[in-house]
Amino acid sequence: MKIKSRLLRRGVILTTLFLFTMVSLSPAATLQLPKGTDVKVKFTQGMKLSSGTLGQGVPIICHLAEDVRIGDKVVVEAGAQATAVVSDVKKSKGGGKGGYIKISFNELETKGAYNTVDGSKIKLSGYIENTGKGKGFFPYLFFVLFLKGSQGEISTDAVYTVKVAESVILESK
Repeated sequence: MKIKSRLLRRGVILTTLFLFTMVSLSPAATLQLPKGTDVKVKFTQGMKLSSGTLGQGVPIICHLAEDVRIGDKVVVEAGAQATAVVSDVKKSKGGGKGGYIKISFNELETKGAYNTVDGSKIKLSGYIENTGKGKGFFPYLFFVLFLKGSQGEISTDAVYTVKVAESVILESK
């Protein structure tokens, strides 16, 4: 009886070690996320993205609005964090000139079953911009120097489509 239970335990241990070795040696599945793939991002609702309040170079956090898929596989899950930056900004000025803001998208973190091979973030390309309205000259003929145009503002209610800037290899975790 003791011999059988020892043999059974050794068999179970050896089988477990063998299976663990096979799982750890199995190659990770790899996929290529091609350059130009559409990525849909959104800002946190309630943020104020205005030429009157933001300066050039200010980083902005946004999130993936929809899963990124290759075929039927989700390679980056919705909610993954992305970064953007205010790449150009001009506040509204006297003389009725409107403000201007441009936000460029930079990177997307991986989230879900896949990571980049080297652990880097996925590079993004694309931007959004808005110019505030100027004030008309004739109605304010005598006050034009004192009037400011409206600020350039980016809506946080919308979903924006940007692109993957360069192809990247992803591997399953």
